[in-house]
Amino acid sequence: MPALTPTRYGGRMAITRTDVLAAAREVLRRHSLADLSMRRLATELGVSPNALYWHYPDKQTLLAALGDDILADVTAPADDLEWDERLESVARAMRASLCAVPDSAEVVSSGWSSGLSTMAVLDHLTDAARDGGLSTSARRGLVTAIAQLVIGLTIEQQTRQQMERLGVTGPGDRDYDAEFADALAIVLAGARQVRAAQTVATAAS
Repeated sequence: MPALTPTRYGGRMAITRTDVLAAAREVLRRHSLADLSMRRLATELGVSPNALYWHYPDKQTLLAALGDDILADVTAPADDLEWDERLESVARAMRASLCAVPDSAEVVSSGWSSGLSTMAVLDHLTDAARDGGLSTSARRGLVTAIAQLVIGLTIEQQTRQQMERLGVTGPGDRDYDAEFADALAIVLAGARQVRAAQTVATAAS
């Protein structure tokens, strides 16, 4: 696949943040996160590494932006859905976005751990949990449980896929989609029970 072509301005090549993120996605698709470096991106874009640092001062900042970009398509679900249906919709959309780009779950995890990510997608989960009437601590715990389920299981899946591509191991027989669905159902069932208990406690007080 040919290198991505930056935009030409006034007879010279210029790149945008969109160009950099698109090139980074291509490196993940064709290679792996281990191969994603500022030098490789510069080569893909046909520019010097210094041109990248204008937009992203270091690799960690780039990874955080890339993680946010990968999850940018995850939008707030329809308001007419029940609160628990909205939680499920966001969780499934997050996983779908991650599964579409190799090694992306690890990228997102890195961005969240560094504190450089906006983590905007978590707002959708928090809003749904709040509309369900869950307490602050229950909302926080539920959002963490769903986010870590999505990220953690997808990291396992993508690591396995990378190992199979490299010939380190043969094809596995795990059904990650089924595991995700089962685990999410348990998490949501627990959230409904917590909500019911809170409702009873409020009525009794």
